[in-house]
Amino acid sequence: MDCFVWRVPTPEDFFTNGMSKFGFIRDELLNKKILRQGWGFEDLRCGKPAYVAAYGGNQTESEKRFDILSTMLDIAVGDKIVIPKLSVRSGETKHGKYFTVVVCTKLYAFSLPNNIREKDFGHFIGVDEFATYDYSAQPYISEKLKSYQKAINRIRDTNFINAIP
Repeated sequence: MDCFVWRVPTPEDFFTNGMSKFGFIRDELLNKKILRQGWGFEDLRCGKPAYVAAYGGNQTESEKRFDILSTMLDIAVGDKIVIPKLSVRSGETKHGKYFTVVVCTKLYAFSLPNNIREKDFGHFIGVDEFATYDYSAQPYISEKLKSYQKAINRIRDTNFINAIP
């Protein structure tokens, strides 16, 4: 089993239709049991050249984004994913001092969501076994999360992996 840290947008990030990206991710997680990630305008399985071409603009930036997102292709069924600042508990719908742990149930897939206009957040995996923990109850994990700032991060620290509930 491998473990990953998966960052989500802040509640201050919005789509052009005014919908909160954070709220969208949380709703997809709770209602569809999928965990989406941004920069989603080309299937990662098409490879770096196709992704870079679809992204357009700055080639170096698009290559960096592909390298970060392609970690999703390494997530296997049964792997644990830690999502900082997101809670699945009722009433906790904003960023907070908690994290949620989910387990991958379906491998990477790509499909652009229908309810947003932007070509974004097409990358996703299936997840289940949701559990939210407070930072104060898990200080070791909350401290370790500070080191994982990319959108998708593989955890290599065995002490961190062993501490994940």
